[in-house]
Amino acid sequence: MPSFWSYIGNEEYNVGCTGQTVYVYNKAGKELAKFKDIKYAYHPVISPDGDTLVVKSTEGRLAVYSLSELCLKKKFRFSKVDGAQDDNCCFSPDGKEFFNIERHVDSLKTALSVYDTADFSLKRRILQDNFDMVINHIECDAETQAYFLLGYFRDPVYGVADKFFVAKLRDDRLEDIAYIPSEQHWYYLGFLDLKDKGFTKKAKQWSECNDLDGIELKNHSLKELWDNTI
Repeated sequence: MPSFWSYIGNEEYNVGCTGQTVYVYNKAGKELAKFKDIKYAYHPVISPDGDTLVVKSTEGRLAVYSLSELCLKKKFRFSKVDGAQDDNCCFSPDGKEFFNIERHVDSLKTALSVYDTADFSLKRRILQDNFDMVINHIECDAETQAYFLLGYFRDPVYGVADKFFVAKLRDDRLEDIAYIPSEQHWYYLGFLDLKDKGFTKKAKQWSECNDLDGIELKNHSLKELWDNTI
């Protein structure tokens, strides 16, 4: 089996990403398909109904696959800012929307784009007006169906990370912002990135988390962080 950056699965499929190739396996480990539609693709996400696979590239591209048909449905470039699109993405609980953290101006300016999963057309782009705010991670809590965001505000004079936060997303706006220490922010960001990638050996090798011993047994979430901070 290849050395994967990411390896995730659901009840029917496992998906592995090497960066250049996306592999699809059944639960018995049989290879069903492999795709080479986009390069530098490290972030796979499977829809709640288990049929749609979205793979994100650091080149600013998304590839959308049908797992039941084992074929590419759509491929497009969401940003021309190359090499900086390493933030995560997620489906809404009903699978009708897809949220993607994107960088359109430069590597330090983020926005949150929302796509209609019927055809992956752009519905709206939000949280892009404040140049000093950077979004690092989005999470949808399955139980409460609430969205949580991890990020920070940059100092307007010096441009460095200044105030770190976790917040709820309500009506396309950040509400109930809870400020957290920088160490807590970077730990959760590193942990959640590993979690999204399936705690693969390669992801651990490049992780910025200091303590990796037994990290895959932990189950941190942004909801947990928000609940413990607000």
